[in-house]
Amino acid sequence: MSWPAEWSSNEGNWHLDEEHFQKSGLQNGKMIEKDKEPLLTTISEKVAVLRSVGEECVTESELEKLLEKKETCFRLYDGFEPSGRMHIAQGVFKAMNVNKCTACGGTFVFWVADWFALMNDKMGGDLEKIKQVGKYLVEVWKAAGMVMDKVEFRWASEEITKKANEYWPLVLDVARRFTLARLIKCCTALGRSEGNLSAAQILYPLMQCTDIFFLKADICQLGVDQRKVNMLARDYCDAAGIKFKPIILSHHMLYGLKEGQAKMSKSDPDSAIFMEDSASEVERKILQAYCPREKNNNISTISNLRLIQDDLANPCLDYVRHIVFAPLRSPTFQAPDGKLYTSADQVENAFLMGELSENDLKRGLIDALNALLNPVRQHFENDPSARALVERVRSYKRTNNNNTPTKTKSFSVSSLEERRQALIRALAKGGDTIHNGFFKTSNARLDFNKPIRAVFAPPPKAAPCLQEALSLVEALHSSEYQCILVLADWSAIALDACSGEAKARDAAASLLAVVVTKLSAFFKFPIFGVVRQSDYILERPSSYWIDVINAGRALRLDDVVKATKQSAEPRTGPVVAALLRSADLAATCASSSPIDPINELAATLVSQVSFDTLKPTLNTRLQPLLTADEIANGLQDDSEDRDFFIFTDDKAAVKRKIKRAFCAPGDISFNPPLAYCEFLLTKNLVSTIAVKRPPENGGDKDYTDFAQLRADFASTALHPGDLKPALTIALQNTLFDVITSAIQAPGDKTAKTAHAAIKAMLKKIAKSKK
Repeated sequence: MSWPAEWSSNEGNWHLDEEHFQKSGLQNGKMIEKDKEPLLTTISEKVAVLRSVGEECVTESELEKLLEKKETCFRLYDGFEPSGRMHIAQGVFKAMNVNKCTACGGTFVFWVADWFALMNDKMGGDLEKIKQVGKYLVEVWKAAGMVMDKVEFRWASEEITKKANEYWPLVLDVARRFTLARLIKCCTALGRSEGNLSAAQILYPLMQCTDIFFLKADICQLGVDQRKVNMLARDYCDAAGIKFKPIILSHHMLYGLKEGQAKMSKSDPDSAIFMEDSASEVERKILQAYCPREKNNNISTISNLRLIQDDLANPCLDYVRHIVFAPLRSPTFQAPDGKLYTSADQVENAFLMGELSENDLKRGLIDALNALLNPVRQHFENDPSARALVERVRSYKRTNNNNTPTKTKSFSVSSLEERRQALIRALAKGGDTIHNGFFKTSNARLDFNKPIRAVFAPPPKAAPCLQEALSLVEALHSSEYQCILVLADWSAIALDACSGEAKARDAAASLLAVVVTKLSAFFKFPIFGVVRQSDYILERPSSYWIDVINAGRALRLDDVVKATKQSAEPRTGPVVAALLRSADLAATCASSSPIDPINELAATLVSQVSFDTLKPTLNTRLQPLLTADEIANGLQDDSEDRDFFIFTDDKAAVKRKIKRAFCAPGDISFNPPLAYCEFLLTKNLVSTIAVKRPPENGGDKDYTDFAQLRADFASTALHPGDLKPALTIALQNTLFDVITSAIQAPGDKTAKTAHAAIKAMLKKIAKSKK
């Protein structure tokens, strides 16, 4: 890249010369009101300034193309977690970088990550304290000279709540596309120990990646320590087929003032200069700061914090280069003897050659830092509200300092009444959003004096299974509880249901709801209602996601991963879906739910719910219709390759599946057709299974008692070739008639549409396998 003639180099820091600066109409980094002529007029100038902000740019060619396309309307983003006092790198250094970016025509968006601070248990998990710290940080930037004309501050909790239906599905989509190992790398890059992660901390990189797209950022202008998360966003673009990737402009991380400190630490007050430090505190800290002239081989370095090799690792010289010489207008450094230095290189060379003593270097640095901090001190001393704000922040003491999750039985911050009203509103939407009036919630209002049983439907499948529908009918059968079927549509996104195809996913869930409610009525097991997870989430989005975060804070990541029972390399999506379950149980005001590994995990948090093993009423554990070849290959009843009936099966498909099902003569130990005969007869779904056969094979026979049918089959008096046609007719005239009538119900276009979408998806899957 060729640099403009009016620019001078300071090893990556680029400054306008005085003549060009005066011509531009800026003083002290701010535009003079009487002269609105822009500071930078060419793309090459703007690229040079923007490039000077970061140690690395991914990629420079993309940056140039961005400015050619959006020279005065590009967006930059940085997020900050309100977690305590602000050090000089976050204050002065950031203010100078922001001023450079906005002078180039960009709008700088600050994402005030209050929910992120909550996930990391900052301020003891007190969201109100976190908000106060966020306000303090904004106040500091204003006092430090950040030009606010093209700066936006967005509070995560507010913005996400306003657009929850846009933000959270995107988070879940990011989750489904990455392995857990990939996300853990991002967490450890953010300074968290892999073996001691809470489950909430896995949400952090997911949300940070989502923020970039949610805020429509063209450039991620964060520190080098955030590089891995920003690269995750670029990887997401590849996975999701997004053409334009965010540009990463990673700024330098200042050293801590003590020997071996790769970066500043808010937990160590002497590791950094803080924005409200007094002049005497600045003097004390700098005079005792580590300041070597020679390479220290024992210096502790963190590879992901350094993109430019620095064998000296001298924090005083680091401050000179990145604080004193960072302003847009050409700065100087003045030694105590009055000598002026016009570049950081000059200062460093003079120090290394012994021309500038350590004391003089530090004294000059003290004067320069105090000059930058004086406006901030004066603001917090003279403005009563600012002074009160900083005193509140100083009084806060962070609890739970070691990132160890705090076990708690009551994790929901929302009131019970809030959840009840939200559930009522969500249930009222059921008839319209699920299947266009085929099933509506009972006209009777939920009686909260009577317990609620929440039954969660399995993730929707392109081939919705009759067996799953029957199991749900059984789980929803109760005279003691008001039973609600929950369609966890947002969890299904994280679980990559239907290979991420939203249309097929929604169609499968809707069709499942139709069939389950129709079968429930057929078995005379009426249920109270069907509700979509997204409906009750959007009734109280902020409270719901705080519940999710708090559940994650209370659970170790390792424990959640175990509960998901993933056989291959763990994916992130199931972990996130497991965290949602705790919030779901709270949101549905459930007193009961069937036991499963995820509910069992949630039971450690949601104390009002009892988790039970179902008492069989339908005996719906029907055996899969495995073929003889599958049996020979060792597939068992609990195989992942089950072959059950699906909702889209027509009469020909039912006949074909039964015909090829394993049914060895005389074998009653594993015999899927025999199991279906038992189900039909013992549940009085049919009065007779009518066997039709020639006289020489025993003639026709009507079986009204399963025990007799079983005995004849065991003795080989009833042959599989005669049993299968009889079973086919019985199934077609009972369960599949119910399903067909549900799908083809007059006036229910949604069910027909869903059925058609499922059939189209199945054809697509079949075509892809050829």
